[in-house]
Amino acid sequence: MAKKTGESEIGNLRSKAICSLTWSFAAKLVSQGGTFLATILLARILGAGEFGLVALSLVYIGFVQIFIDAGFLHALVQRSALTQRELSGCFWLLLVAGCGAFSISLLASDSLDGLFAVTGIGLIIAVQSSIFLFLPFRIIAQALLSRDICLDEMSKRETAISVLRLATSLCMAWQGFGVWSLVIPQVVGEIAFSLACYRRAGWRLTAEFDWKALKPLLRFGTDISLSRIIWFAANRVDQLIIGRVLGTEALGFYSLALQFASALPQFASATLSRVAFPVFAMLQHDPFRLKKAFIGVMRYMTLACLPAFAGIALVAPDLLGLVFAPSWLQAVVPLQVLCILAFLKLMEAMAGFVVNARGRTRLNLRFNVLTLVVSTVGILIGTRLGGVSAVACMATISFVPIVLLVMRAAMRECGGGLGDLLAVVRFPAVATLAMIIAVLCIETLLSGAGHVHRLIAMVAVGGAVYAAVMVRLSPGIIGEIRNELPRCQTA
Repeated sequence: MAKKTGESEIGNLRSKAICSLTWSFAAKLVSQGGTFLATILLARILGAGEFGLVALSLVYIGFVQIFIDAGFLHALVQRSALTQRELSGCFWLLLVAGCGAFSISLLASDSLDGLFAVTGIGLIIAVQSSIFLFLPFRIIAQALLSRDICLDEMSKRETAISVLRLATSLCMAWQGFGVWSLVIPQVVGEIAFSLACYRRAGWRLTAEFDWKALKPLLRFGTDISLSRIIWFAANRVDQLIIGRVLGTEALGFYSLALQFASALPQFASATLSRVAFPVFAMLQHDPFRLKKAFIGVMRYMTLACLPAFAGIALVAPDLLGLVFAPSWLQAVVPLQVLCILAFLKLMEAMAGFVVNARGRTRLNLRFNVLTLVVSTVGILIGTRLGGVSAVACMATISFVPIVLLVMRAAMRECGGGLGDLLAVVRFPAVATLAMIIAVLCIETLLSGAGHVHRLIAMVAVGGAVYAAVMVRLSPGIIGEIRNELPRCQTA
């Protein structure tokens, strides 16, 4: 039986969510802007091989990190009430897993060179694996902050650490540290962020451990962990195949394109996604309000992200031509295609949160298995057809049916249909199409102009056309957005 949520509770939840989103958005904007600038500068100092080497090592680090998490983050957020025994028990179990993962990575460094067919990658992975020892602090703290939808302070600390990390990377690269200028600052930054989250959460560790208290969390977390492992493999199989089949230089071009295309999803993940799952979990017993919240999130996300992805794809030739050396222009076409894939993955991720919030973790696991199989086949076909551009195209095409299936499942959990969801993206899609046509016209008219002039003209015209068409199709959109702002100020 559906549990109705009180109006006062909904109002408080909405205010806290909007306030957290506002602060997280501002903080992450600074962080992402710094990352964007640092990537440009680092690419001028380092070669594609260094970027490809780090990208390949992060495949291993991210995969192992999923095992250490064991789904506890989502399980702690989902649980209606938590005790000190559960929190401390989770920490000690996570610490044992982290120590084990670090030890294995350290002892198997030589074997990892052979596994990835790249000399020296084992040592890089061993150094990066030191972050596993500090992950328990971040996982428990982030779960507590997410439950309270109090993520603004965490985002501010993440921003400060990110800025220092990027500055250190640039200094080290300039001094000739090569690939280590990408590795050492990242490791130190991850450790500092984990400890900062622990301090902010206000929770303190005790020696308590109760296996019975952990069992309910483990049951929920098992499906989450399996699903995340498959999801991670599906999202990294392209880099793994490219690195082994096409080489680290090709992977360097692909990873640069992927980094630009993924900048916006990472931005949304650090702001919207952190708030969305806790809110959906709170509304899991009220399908009507869950549907309303999910459609609202998808509406605003599409409103902001769809034109942004299209804009990045449109200006990619001039953007990369302006800030990178000519040798990096091979990343233009992959970047344009991966922008489409990144938008689809963002929509699929939001829908997956609804499915998990309703307790249907096994369903999400099936979807991720299907994604892995379909993506692997598509990427292998892409490597046979050509280079990284063909891989990007096949990865995008193979993902289209997956995102439709997941969105349909999410709407069914809310008591709606896929048509309800597609209806809210209709106007942003039309406005984005109008923007694309206008920008292509400007690009043709200014074909003889320099990169800077074309970029300024395309961004200005594209933004103006999109805004004008959206206001025309949805006259009340500006007032609707403006009305949301006071909620944060009065929260």
